[in-house]
Amino acid sequence: MMNQAEKVEERQFDEPEVFVGKDVLELLSSSMYVNPLAIYREYVQNATDAIDDAVAQGLLHSVADGRIEVNLDHIDRRVVIRDNGVGLSNADFALRMMSFGASRKRGTDARGFRGVGRLSALGYVQQLIFRTRSKGDAKVLEARWDGRIVKKLLASTDDETDLQSIVREAVSLKQLEPDDYPAHFFEVELVKPRRIANDRLLNEVEIETFIGQVCPCPFSPEFSYRKEIADLLASHGRAGRTYHIHINGSETPVYRPHRDEVAFSDFKKSAFHSLKPFSIEGIDGEMAAVGWLIHHDYQGAIPVSQGVRGLRARVGNIQIGHDRLFAEIFPEDRFCSWSVGEVHILDPRVLPNGRRDEFESNAHLDNIVAHLRPIGAEVARECRVSSQKRNRIKLFELAADKVYERLDVLKQGAVSERYAKTIKAETGTLLSEMRKATEFDLFEEQERGALRQQLRKIEKAVDRQATRTVGDILEGMPKQKRAAYKEVIDLIYDCSVNQVAAKSLIDRMLDRLSRS
Repeated sequence: MMNQAEKVEERQFDEPEVFVGKDVLELLSSSMYVNPLAIYREYVQNATDAIDDAVAQGLLHSVADGRIEVNLDHIDRRVVIRDNGVGLSNADFALRMMSFGASRKRGTDARGFRGVGRLSALGYVQQLIFRTRSKGDAKVLEARWDGRIVKKLLASTDDETDLQSIVREAVSLKQLEPDDYPAHFFEVELVKPRRIANDRLLNEVEIETFIGQVCPCPFSPEFSYRKEIADLLASHGRAGRTYHIHINGSETPVYRPHRDEVAFSDFKKSAFHSLKPFSIEGIDGEMAAVGWLIHHDYQGAIPVSQGVRGLRARVGNIQIGHDRLFAEIFPEDRFCSWSVGEVHILDPRVLPNGRRDEFESNAHLDNIVAHLRPIGAEVARECRVSSQKRNRIKLFELAADKVYERLDVLKQGAVSERYAKTIKAETGTLLSEMRKATEFDLFEEQERGALRQQLRKIEKAVDRQATRTVGDILEGMPKQKRAAYKEVIDLIYDCSVNQVAAKSLIDRMLDRLSRS
């Protein structure tokens, strides 16, 4: 038992002040967004949520009436991203602009919910400006962040500068006359974005490519499976919603990159031929995800430039991570780059991380990954079957080339009768190999039919040659000399690896002999 001296003295402390250091702002504005183009995803994401709210409040008839505009000014180096969504009210504007990590979207079905995405461009621009108003507001309000001041204060070595002091010095609020602005809108202006790797933040091609892959854009009219995918997603709320995003006033919105075929090179293309929809049940029996996989002839890894490769994850129809996010579901990693498809996450417990490049790890994500493994196995099986088919077709085509080479030798009429019999026997063996190739059990009937049609054409050419009387091109020479020449010609053909080159040589020899 403790005596009085051993008792710990209890003291009452004043409640400490919470000090939020300036480095938090650096984490929010630059460290979280390694890819500069990710800022377009963040602002488009906020715009889609605003359009959804405008539809819910009756300001827009439907999502189809929503419009997101991305305007690039290369001369003055400015970017303006504007939406006709619900906007922020004059009463809420200041508080919402000065809040960090306190989004009102958490717990709703909105796409963004951490309240930090609006500052994603701050580390890349000289000024970051927000303007907005909601229906009925008399003024347009503006919040202007000075990125140069922020950078200067973040670089200082003092320990006393906190988040509040940076905001007081770097942010200014202003009222604007509403005449030149819509009745309800929100816009972000990026002033003097940094020149990064091919000036990515002002590169219209790169921006459109990024938005088309990552954001909730509609599929192109040139993609025949767009309606089938739309029907699959139609009953799943945000997963099926698409928005019109226009760059530099173009009346044609940005489309997803999918078309009816994929190009492996300038000369090798493959058409998509079947769409496989799938759904994934959650741990509690609810729908956790839906998706689709589209098959082609799996000639190899799809080039990155096509913008479609991989089984990609989407939440609210916005891509999470990259094309290799689900690489682990494939028996071999390389098959991930051969596939084309999407997984739309519906389970609200499967959350993207702060950078939106992966998901937060939990049992619900593990459940989805486990259900995707059969999809990965299916792709691997299709890849291997396709490889086996290509090998059989290659053998068939090589045999066909050899048959035609031998027919050309017979038509030349310069070999001996003995060697001609050898050529005919080899031709028969090649035709037998080709017939065997057409019987490969993995061929579809259409593929088998195409090969058989080609085989019949070759067999007719062989039959015509067999019934044709071929003259002796050396007939005018003395018998002994003719025999010697034929023996030499037989040796050239017999010893040559390349029959085409050998025939060309012998044609030149015969031409020389005919003139001597």
